[in-house]
Amino acid sequence: MDWYLQFLREEGAGLYEGYKYPNLIEVQKQSCLYVGYFANVTNELVLAAFRGEEELTADEIRRVARYNGIPYSVLTCPKVIMLDMSRRRHRKMVAEVDNLFIRLKCMAREGNQKAEKYLEWADRENQKFLKAAHINKLSYIHYLGAKRQLSDYILFARPKPTKRGILPGKAVRHDLEENAF
Repeated sequence: MDWYLQFLREEGAGLYEGYKYPNLIEVQKQSCLYVGYFANVTNELVLAAFRGEEELTADEIRRVARYNGIPYSVLTCPKVIMLDMSRRRHRKMVAEVDNLFIRLKCMAREGNQKAEKYLEWADRENQKFLKAAHINKLSYIHYLGAKRQLSDYILFARPKPTKRGILPGKAVRHDLEENAF
């Protein structure tokens, strides 16, 4: 069985309810953030840890934090860290992610075919993100994941600059010109 499908089933069945680091479970839910890969453990071990059958070491959790760009204290917090939409700062954070989506949309409207390709996926991600914010059930990890995903789509869709070079036969030796007076 696919380990991610197993993760979704077990999480839906409540098998991870008592896990002491619930923000790690939130990381696992995000498509662009990684637990097993950065912890350098198998996905099966990650699921066993979530069930309470195994433990992730502090060093493994530290690597997950470092490589995902998440503070270690967030991952080791015993409660899921949630954004509060009544706070101005959290509303600004949500608006920042929504602006990334709008930026990708503008790139697609201007004819960027790569942006158009990513827009369908980004739209689903943004709708899920905004819904969670609207019902005040947006975790900090979900915010970080959505922000990273949309930033990546913009990065991947950005046109590559042309390489600077010289044309054959056009090379000029400046040292000869300066001494020719």
